[in-house]
Amino acid sequence: MKKIYLLIISFLLISCSFNQTFSNRESDKNDADQIAKKFYWQLKYGGNQDKMYELFSDKFFEVTNRDKLNELNTVSQNKIGKIQEYNLVKWETLVVKGSNARSEYVLTYDVKRDMGKTEETFSMQKENGDIKIVGYRINQDLLDQ
Repeated sequence: MKKIYLLIISFLLISCSFNQTFSNRESDKNDADQIAKKFYWQLKYGGNQDKMYELFSDKFFEVTNRDKLNELNTVSQNKIGKIQEYNLVKWETLVVKGSNARSEYVLTYDVKRDMGKTEETFSMQKENGDIKIVGYRINQDLLDQ
């Protein structure tokens, strides 16, 4: 009878997944914020598109090719203006460590541009130890001009 109990307990321990979940830690926000800062630096001062592309996941480019990303950045800079400043206004992070590990980040910035303001949201995931952008959205309130 003891063998059956040991077998059952062993089976349960082997089949269980052990995870630690961390939600909205300041350190995780800071890690993701560094990626957004690099992106904005490249938009504002950089000229090397390849450096910007390195910030993005291959998952992003499965949906939006590099030409579309360049077009989005060019149109936003020509119609709304170059970035003057940006401020993080909302953020959410979820980091799971363990057998089902994953790290997800969503950061939203209010961005002041030459001719208006935008709200820009980054979705990010950790891939092979590096945080990568998997989604990028620009919203402009046309009434706030």
